[in-house]
Amino acid sequence: MTIQVAVRSLPVSLVSRLTGADVRSVERWRNGTTPRRHAFVSRLDDLAAVLDLLGPGMTNRGKQAWLTSRSAYLGMARPLDLLARGEFDRVAGAARAYSSGDPV
Repeated sequence: MTIQVAVRSLPVSLVSRLTGADVRSVERWRNGTTPRRHAFVSRLDDLAAVLDLLGPGMTNRGKQAWLTSRSAYLGMARPLDLLARGEFDRVAGAARAYSSGDPV
């Protein structure tokens, strides 16, 4: 999944929260502007990778729910919050476990 697809598949407010970018910036990204700051690109790349791990069979609403719900696999933290802190490996592990059938 590309960064552009990831940005368009989730609500602007959620992408803003994940990246730390202003809502207006996220709206510009949705309209085709490429993020300039490396930190934004890195977080969006992590998001796209996690959405890929969750798989094409999961709806965008399902992916949003997974990102914003507390996970026992992550010590009751929300995947979105951990991604925002740069903890990609932990979230990727949880996404792999979830997509392979582990409900936590």
